[in-house]
Amino acid sequence: MSDPILVGECLSGAMYIQDFRRLLESIGINDYRVVRGHRVDISDPEIIAKIGMIEFTSQTIRVFKNDFEDICENYGQVAYYKGTIQEAPHEFVLDDHHVFETGLPVPVCGNTARMLSESRFGRHFDLVGDFSTHYGPFDCGAASGNLSFAGIESCC
Repeated sequence: MSDPILVGECLSGAMYIQDFRRLLESIGINDYRVVRGHRVDISDPEIIAKIGMIEFTSQTIRVFKNDFEDICENYGQVAYYKGTIQEAPHEFVLDDHHVFETGLPVPVCGNTARMLSESRFGRHFDLVGDFSTHYGPFDCGAASGNLSFAGIESCC
Protein backbone atom coordinates (compact mmCIF):
# COMPACT_ATOMS: atom_id res chain seq x y z
CA MET A 1 0.00 0.00 0.00
CA SER A 2 1.40 3.40 -0.90
CA ASP A 3 -0.76 5.54 1.37
CA PRO A 4 1.54 8.36 2.55
CA ILE A 5 0.11 8.34 6.09
CA LEU A 6 0.58 4.58 6.50
CA VAL A 7 4.07 4.80 4.98
CA GLY A 8 4.93 7.63 7.38
CA GLU A 9 3.72 5.59 10.35
CA CYS A 10 5.77 2.56 9.19
CA LEU A 11 2.61 0.48 8.84
CA SER A 12 2.54 0.17 5.05
CA GLY A 13 4.40 -2.92 3.93
CA ALA A 14 4.20 -4.70 7.28
CA MET A 15 4.45 -8.46 6.85
CA TYR A 16 2.01 -11.04 8.19
CA ILE A 17 3.95 -13.14 10.71
CA GLN A 18 3.06 -16.46 9.03
CA ASP A 19 4.29 -15.12 5.67
CA PHE A 20 7.51 -14.13 7.43
CA ARG A 21 7.81 -17.65 8.87
CA ARG A 22 7.25 -19.16 5.41
CA LEU A 23 9.83 -16.82 3.89
CA LEU A 24 12.38 -17.94 6.48
CA GLU A 25 11.54 -21.59 5.82
CA SER A 26 12.03 -21.04 2.08
CA ILE A 27 15.65 -20.05 2.75
CA GLY A 28 16.28 -22.94 5.12
CA ILE A 29 15.50 -21.38 8.49
CA ASN A 30 13.09 -23.67 10.37
CA ASP A 31 13.36 -22.06 13.80
CA TYR A 32 13.40 -18.36 14.58
CA ARG A 33 13.22 -16.64 17.93
CA VAL A 34 11.38 -13.52 19.05
CA VAL A 35 13.83 -11.62 21.24
CA ARG A 36 11.36 -8.94 22.17
CA GLY A 37 8.33 -7.25 20.80
CA HIS A 38 5.28 -5.26 21.52
CA ARG A 39 1.91 -4.44 20.11
CA VAL A 40 1.84 -1.17 18.20
CA ASP A 41 -0.89 1.00 19.71
CA ILE A 42 -2.80 2.96 17.11
CA SER A 43 -5.06 5.68 18.40
CA ASP A 44 -5.36 8.02 15.41
CA PRO A 45 -8.93 7.65 14.06
CA GLU A 46 -7.78 8.38 10.49
CA ILE A 47 -5.27 5.52 10.61
CA ILE A 48 -7.76 3.18 12.31
CA ALA A 49 -10.25 3.90 9.51
CA LYS A 50 -7.61 3.00 6.90
CA ILE A 51 -6.34 -0.24 8.45
CA GLY A 52 -9.52 -1.68 9.90
CA MET A 53 -9.13 -4.51 12.40
CA ILE A 54 -5.49 -5.29 11.68
CA GLU A 55 -3.21 -5.50 14.71
CA PHE A 56 0.45 -4.60 14.34
CA THR A 57 3.39 -5.77 16.40
CA SER A 58 7.00 -4.72 16.33
CA GLN A 59 9.37 -7.63 16.85
CA THR A 60 13.09 -8.14 17.13
CA ILE A 61 13.85 -11.54 15.63
CA ARG A 62 16.93 -13.73 16.05
CA VAL A 63 17.63 -16.35 13.39
CA PHE A 64 20.35 -18.94 12.97
CA LYS A 65 21.04 -20.72 9.71
CA ASN A 66 21.41 -24.37 10.64
CA ASP A 67 19.83 -27.76 10.12
CA PHE A 68 17.20 -27.28 12.82
CA GLU A 69 14.26 -29.53 13.44
CA ASP A 70 10.83 -28.11 12.69
CA ILE A 71 9.62 -28.63 16.27
CA CYS A 72 11.35 -28.59 19.64
CA GLU A 73 12.78 -32.01 20.44
CA ASN A 74 14.05 -33.16 23.83
CA TYR A 75 17.49 -34.78 24.00
CA GLY A 76 17.97 -34.16 27.72
CA GLN A 77 20.38 -31.28 27.19
CA VAL A 78 21.15 -28.56 29.71
CA ALA A 79 22.84 -25.20 29.10
CA TYR A 80 24.92 -23.18 31.57
CA TYR A 81 25.64 -19.53 30.84
CA LYS A 82 29.17 -18.53 31.88
CA GLY A 83 28.39 -14.81 32.32
CA THR A 84 31.13 -13.92 29.86
CA ILE A 85 29.26 -11.61 27.50
CA GLN A 86 30.44 -8.17 28.57
CA GLU A 87 27.07 -6.44 28.37
CA ALA A 88 25.28 -9.37 30.03
CA PRO A 89 27.34 -10.52 33.03
CA HIS A 90 24.40 -11.74 35.12
CA GLU A 91 21.98 -13.10 32.55
CA PHE A 92 21.67 -13.59 28.83
CA VAL A 93 18.34 -13.29 27.01
CA LEU A 94 18.30 -15.51 23.95
CA ASP A 95 14.66 -14.92 23.16
CA ASP A 96 11.27 -14.22 24.72
CA HIS A 97 11.30 -17.46 26.68
CA HIS A 98 14.96 -18.26 27.36
CA VAL A 99 16.71 -16.25 30.05
CA PHE A 100 19.98 -17.84 31.14
CA GLU A 101 21.17 -16.72 34.56
CA THR A 102 24.90 -17.04 35.08
CA GLY A 103 25.81 -20.49 36.39
CA LEU A 104 22.28 -21.90 36.61
CA PRO A 105 21.31 -24.99 34.59
CA VAL A 106 18.55 -24.54 32.00
CA PRO A 107 17.02 -27.50 30.13
CA VAL A 108 16.98 -26.75 26.39
CA CYS A 109 15.63 -28.36 23.27
CA GLY A 110 17.97 -29.64 20.58
CA ASN A 111 17.52 -26.53 18.44
CA THR A 112 18.41 -24.22 21.32
CA ALA A 113 21.42 -26.38 22.17
CA ARG A 114 22.63 -25.99 18.58
CA MET A 115 21.94 -22.25 18.59
CA LEU A 116 24.04 -21.84 21.68
CA SER A 117 26.88 -24.21 20.83
CA GLU A 118 27.27 -23.70 17.06
CA SER A 119 27.09 -19.92 16.91
CA ARG A 120 29.00 -16.90 18.17
CA PHE A 121 27.49 -17.66 21.60
CA GLY A 122 29.22 -21.05 21.85
CA ARG A 123 32.17 -19.86 23.93
CA HIS A 124 29.78 -18.31 26.47
CA PHE A 125 27.92 -21.53 27.29
CA ASP A 126 28.64 -24.99 28.61
CA LEU A 127 26.26 -27.57 27.16
CA VAL A 128 25.73 -30.91 28.84
CA GLY A 129 24.32 -33.77 26.82
CA ASP A 130 24.28 -34.76 23.19
CA PHE A 131 21.81 -36.03 20.60
CA SER A 132 22.23 -39.74 21.32
CA THR A 133 18.96 -40.20 23.25
CA HIS A 134 15.66 -38.75 22.07
CA TYR A 135 12.97 -38.22 24.71
CA GLY A 136 10.24 -36.92 22.40
CA PRO A 137 8.94 -33.38 22.00
CA PHE A 138 10.45 -30.73 24.26
CA ASP A 139 8.03 -29.19 26.77
CA CYS A 140 8.28 -25.51 25.87
CA GLY A 141 6.48 -24.68 29.11
CA ALA A 142 9.59 -25.81 30.96
CA ALA A 143 11.75 -23.19 29.26
CA SER A 144 13.08 -20.50 31.52
CA GLY A 145 11.92 -16.92 31.84
CA ASN A 146 8.76 -16.90 29.73
CA LEU A 147 8.71 -13.34 28.46
CA SER A 148 5.90 -13.72 25.93
CA PHE A 149 4.22 -10.45 25.18
CA ALA A 150 0.86 -9.18 24.09
CA GLY A 151 -0.52 -12.66 23.58
CA ILE A 152 2.20 -13.49 21.05
CA GLU A 153 3.92 -16.68 22.01
CA SER A 154 6.71 -18.59 20.41
CA CYS A 155 8.10 -21.97 21.11
CA CYS A 156 11.68 -23.03 21.38
